[in-house]
Amino acid sequence: MTVPAVLALDFDGVVCDGMSEYFESAWRAWRELWGPPDGGAPAALFERFAALRPVVEHGWEMPLLIQALMTGVDDPTLARDWPTLAPRLLGAYTTAEVGARLDRVRDEWIAADRAGWLGRHRFYPGVIERLRVLAGASPRVVIVTTKEGRFVRDLLAGQGVDLPADRIHGKESRRPKADTLRALNAASVWFVEDRLQTLLGIKTRHDLDDVRLFLAAWGYNFPAEREAARRDGRIRLLAAEAFVRDFSAWPGP
Repeated sequence: MTVPAVLALDFDGVVCDGMSEYFESAWRAWRELWGPPDGGAPAALFERFAALRPVVEHGWEMPLLIQALMTGVDDPTLARDWPTLAPRLLGAYTTAEVGARLDRVRDEWIAADRAGWLGRHRFYPGVIERLRVLAGASPRVVIVTTKEGRFVRDLLAGQGVDLPADRIHGKESRRPKADTLRALNAASVWFVEDRLQTLLGIKTRHDLDDVRLFLAAWGYNFPAEREAARRDGRIRLLAAEAFVRDFSAWPGP
């Protein structure tokens, strides 16, 4: 059975489904940036946000997605044009300012109600059990994410998974995921990500030709992206049932 030296995992959409938390934090940040000082979200806004969550790559984009939905941008336009639309939604703010506001509302929420914040996250079936098995064995498991590493550590610790700090590469590393994968400097790396565009970007890096790439079929992606992965010559569509089993059940190269 082929086993990687390093199993690199994205966090949101691969290990953890925090859709309820993402929406609430994004709503609170949006309300401080653009909206009224109080009040709940309109009916059906959560469902639209969840359906469009696959367009988001970085956390700062989530309040912007709320802004787009609240200002009447239709769903097909968002799904098609998000990369060019998102920067225009910033208005007078920078991405750093929006991201900092999102982090601050999360910090305030955690300080006021840590149990409630943790409870807004769920972990995909079997994933935590699999991580517990792998945490003390081979391969070396690392998290490669655009989320703040401290949030990842809190969430994993709450599930009894204690990865060393040097195995969690979060937003604070300030480098693209492709560069993080290259810096792992391992004999073989398998990378599981739920965002197809990220994997397609890695494919363009010839110094990463030896990294095996998997699209998490259970994560934040559209059906068309899963179909594209099925047709891809290098990216493999990984089912949840295979992920939680031995590596012999994973699709081959």
